[in-house]
Amino acid sequence: MTIMKKLILPAALITVCAVIVVIVSCEKDNMLIKDGAVRFTSEGTTATQTRVAIDPQDKSVWEKADPVGIYMVKHGTSDVLDNAENMKYTASEAGLSTSFAPAGQAIYYPLDETGKVDFIAYHPYRATVSDFIYPVDVSNQASQTGIDLMWAAADKQGTGYSKEDGRNNTSVDLAFDHQLAKLRMNVTKDSNVPGEIVKVSINGMNTTASFDLKGSGGFTGMGNAKSFEACTVTAGSVYEAILLPVGPLDATHTVTFTTDQNETYTWSMYKQIAELKTGKIYTYDITVAKYIIEVTGNINSWTVGATGIGNAE
Repeated sequence: MTIMKKLILPAALITVCAVIVVIVSCEKDNMLIKDGAVRFTSEGTTATQTRVAIDPQDKSVWEKADPVGIYMVKHGTSDVLDNAENMKYTASEAGLSTSFAPAGQAIYYPLDETGKVDFIAYHPYRATVSDFIYPVDVSNQASQTGIDLMWAAADKQGTGYSKEDGRNNTSVDLAFDHQLAKLRMNVTKDSNVPGEIVKVSINGMNTTASFDLKGSGGFTGMGNAKSFEACTVTAGSVYEAILLPVGPLDATHTVTFTTDQNETYTWSMYKQIAELKTGKIYTYDITVAKYIIEVTGNINSWTVGATGIGNAE
């Protein structure tokens, strides 16, 4: 990776520098960010639940101050330009679309009129990212906004952006995609089950991996399979988990429902779900009964998929 030496601009030149502004429009499966301004307010990206939340229609919406990281690279490469590496931007307002402002130093287009650049962005922001490798850990589901990895790249349909785009207020279009999968469980407890459900655990899933922000390698090094608690959205009835993609599922991949009477009920996920795919929400209605768990469900967006019915003992 080649990093060019930082340029310190005289005040007289600042007025001719192009500033990058990113405006985001969140969609069900991915989020569009329209960046384009040649004003010095780089605004930038998308997020999830409390960071880029999911509304009742499964649309991702931004929360104010959602942080993203942005890279400016030489067109067609991953060579960082002008030290614009992992620059932190935050959402200026909440909603389906937002602008982003630099949390510190902003990104400027290079002074070279002929130089072409691309942009890479991700959410949620991490202060330390080495060589474009983003560490993923989904073992703690308490704050899903902190683990919902999204990624985007923009190269102006293969032609690259330049200082001229800045002067013309040309937007930099970033389409953010969710890189993980989400499992949503709407749980009903049958009257023959004593007590209340107090814990839902995901079992057998990998919890750690590395993601290549350059976009060429996806996930590598998946491992550390273990049990961890799902996120409680509504106690006793709605639970969610953001998970690493995996396929095919097998008998080790289960969900357990534990009551305050220390009784445990198990759902064998592979009977309804063949694999967990990037960018999909798997929504299942689960009835926990004394001798059986009834399951019906579908795969929605983040993107849309199949339906299924099943049960587990």
